[in-house]
Amino acid sequence: MVQAPVGIKCPECARQPRSALVRLRPNRAARAILTAVGAGALMGLGIVFLQGFGLFFALFLGYLIGIGMGDAVLWGSGRFRAPVTGLIAVGGVIWAYAFPYLLYYGADLGDVANSLGRAPFVVLGAAIGGYVAFRRTQ
Repeated sequence: MVQAPVGIKCPECARQPRSALVRLRPNRAARAILTAVGAGALMGLGIVFLQGFGLFFALFLGYLIGIGMGDAVLWGSGRFRAPVTGLIAVGGVIWAYAFPYLLYYGADLGDVANSLGRAPFVVLGAAIGGYVAFRRTQ
């Protein structure tokens, strides 16, 4: 007899099948990444239209982006919850904050220098969004 987490079992019943270890399949990982990129681009366009409302709104927007990205990545991965989906969601949040600046400013470094006053709000919003997205996918 073998002591198992659910009680005493015979050795044959106590062995776990190989399929007991669940991993994110490559096709679902690709879907989760594509979902994160697409949702990040859409959320990034929303950031362009809603920027400039102040610190509280930047923090609230980061929270909402984290919720949306976490749910989108969970949907794309087939509801697979693990640290890898959390990292995909964090990457999607970073893309959501990087995409509007790449799109809006392009290679014009003068505009980027003028917008550095908003950089703390952007970094703080992205940090909040990344934290919420990671926790939501666990």
